[in-house]
Amino acid sequence: MKLKGINRIVLFAFLILLTLGSTASARTAVYDGDIEEGEVYQLNNYIIEITDIFPEAGTASYYVYERDKQITTGLLDVNESFEFNFEDEGKIQMRLKSVHTGGVLPRATVEITMSNYNIGDLYVNEVIEKGRSGASFAGDPKLVVTKSVDKSEIEVGDVITVTVNARTTGNDAAYDVLFTDPKQEHFVLKETTYEVSTRIPKIDFGKSMPETLVCIYKLKATEAGTFDLRPVTATYTNSASQTYQSSSNTPTITVNEGNKQRADVETTMNLDLLSVRRNEKITSTVILKNTGNAPAEAVRLEIMVPEGMKYISGDEGIETIGGKPRIYIDTLQPNNDKEFSYTLKAKEVGKYSINSELSYEYSNGVDAQNIKQSDKFTTSSISVEEGRFDFLLKNPLYIVISIVILAAIGVHVYRRHREYKY
Repeated sequence: MKLKGINRIVLFAFLILLTLGSTASARTAVYDGDIEEGEVYQLNNYIIEITDIFPEAGTASYYVYERDKQITTGLLDVNESFEFNFEDEGKIQMRLKSVHTGGVLPRATVEITMSNYNIGDLYVNEVIEKGRSGASFAGDPKLVVTKSVDKSEIEVGDVITVTVNARTTGNDAAYDVLFTDPKQEHFVLKETTYEVSTRIPKIDFGKSMPETLVCIYKLKATEAGTFDLRPVTATYTNSASQTYQSSSNTPTITVNEGNKQRADVETTMNLDLLSVRRNEKITSTVILKNTGNAPAEAVRLEIMVPEGMKYISGDEGIETIGGKPRIYIDTLQPNNDKEFSYTLKAKEVGKYSINSELSYEYSNGVDAQNIKQSDKFTTSSISVEEGRFDFLLKNPLYIVISIVILAAIGVHVYRRHREYKY
């Protein structure tokens, strides 16, 4: 019983190995037909050349080339075969089935098969009647893309010129070449001096071929730091329509801070009085001064009048919108200031502060868009006390009337007294 069990295991293992061996050795038929003496069979960049066909002896010589490089040769009898490595992992086998006459030159009937290779990847698979001289090869274009800059150390706001060139260093031309140059962070595009069309139909190869100019453009630095420019990517094909991709180098640019312009508007809000009676007036003086080195544009100061006070009037340059005062200046130059005064009336007893909101914008000489700034300010606390006659409002009406009558009588008596005195 044990022996039978071992036999079963051995048989099972043998069947697995046989199956695996059959799968590994599975071949795909490529060609089965005649090749005349002097003709060649081309498989991509490989050439099988049949020479010295002797029908009487039943033999034929063969040579195998990868492009112009001979990789193997030999003599076959009918029904003999040979094999050679093909590209990365593939195998090509050719069997000589027969040799015969039948035309001007003798012919050999061959069977060509391949393994470990997808037949769909064959871009050339045919008999070349003109022989090796009629074969054309597809190679690796090896397109080298170079990105160069005229300066590697600059200051914020400075401009560099970027030039992109390309050339093939391989053994085939690059076809249908498309270049992609991504947007550069920390820089803005100022000007494009030269740029090729969307695609270049062909960039040829050879030592004598000059570089192909792809583009020239200028970048303006907007931020300090050390930055690597992003690479240009080229997508292209070789003469067999196989797709390739190359990326350029990435130049390093050091950007120093430099003299970046800035507007800085300072706001001063002064009050002539910090304590007033109800119905009295106070005057506020506003000074807007640009202490920066860039003009401030669209300077706007919104004045928030508190509920217990009322805006009465102000200097020219202060406008009111919906009863709310606002100061607006088109441009406030560096080291310049503007002064404005306005008057408020105290309406209610209490403590108040006058708040304001400042906004403006400026160009720092680097960024494409203006820089926007805003700030908030507030005055010292204002104390509004009762008015001189506010006590009358707190008493009943009959008391107020009595006081008014007595005051009138007092005035009358005083006047008569003066008359009788003289």
